[in-house]
Amino acid sequence: MLSTSNLKALIAPVAIDMPGTTSGRLAPLLAPPVDITVPEGAREQADCLLASAAVESVETHEVDFGNPCATYHQVELTLTDGFKVSARLIEPQGICRPRAEVPLVLMLHDAGRPVRGWHHMTRFAAIGCAVLALDGGEHASENAEAAFSSLIVPALALVRVGSELPGIDPARVYTWGEGLGGALALAVAAIMPDRIARCAACNPMPLDFTRGSSAVNLVAWAPRVQCAVLLGTGLRDEVAPTEACIGFAHRTGGDTQLIAYPEHAHERINEFENKVLSFLASE
Repeated sequence: MLSTSNLKALIAPVAIDMPGTTSGRLAPLLAPPVDITVPEGAREQADCLLASAAVESVETHEVDFGNPCATYHQVELTLTDGFKVSARLIEPQGICRPRAEVPLVLMLHDAGRPVRGWHHMTRFAAIGCAVLALDGGEHASENAEAAFSSLIVPALALVRVGSELPGIDPARVYTWGEGLGGALALAVAAIMPDRIARCAACNPMPLDFTRGSSAVNLVAWAPRVQCAVLLGTGLRDEVAPTEACIGFAHRTGGDTQLIAYPEHAHERINEFENKVLSFLASE
């Protein structure tokens, strides 16, 4: 459920009835929907996707950056159907690892962008978290639905493998993504509610993907998400509409905080990325 947001602060009561205003757009979205139900067959579909995420083997190769506070590895999974999944893994060490078991962040990138760089990912080690980033290649934004279908099973497989790595606390596995990666982060939380402790997503899309065997209407699936959620949305985003993000937030099974950014479109929001770090480090 939507427990906290800045939506009311963006609404001027005198402008609610004025066409084309932010106030008029947001005011009708404050009330939660009356009917919040999960579609029939959702559990069976989730079980089918999980079955496809069975892992046959895992290979890791160390990448030496000479950092005493973190270790770096390239990871390759082979699923039981022979499909290969590539990822980058960073784990905190030394003064950045205050305890033997640390949280794990599954990081998922947007369409039209590659996996984030090692330097950027190291910020998670600085807050005592391991991070496992799916390297799913670049996918065009106009093909986001097809990309979602091709990446959801690899994302689920990474959670399975990552949560069982030595030194990872399986009770503190988080998902985080932007755009397409945000939709994948939310989908993993919906499909694996017993595995995901926190989820953060910025401008997630597509939220209403309903075609194909891997289709998941995330707005309808939102009640399956039981963990705490942090959502960011740009009010000028025409790719991942704020209306869909708010609709998702209202329907989640756990507490959801939503932050709307009036001046941002479908883009990276640095302030929100800082809030993600605080959100994931606060558990």
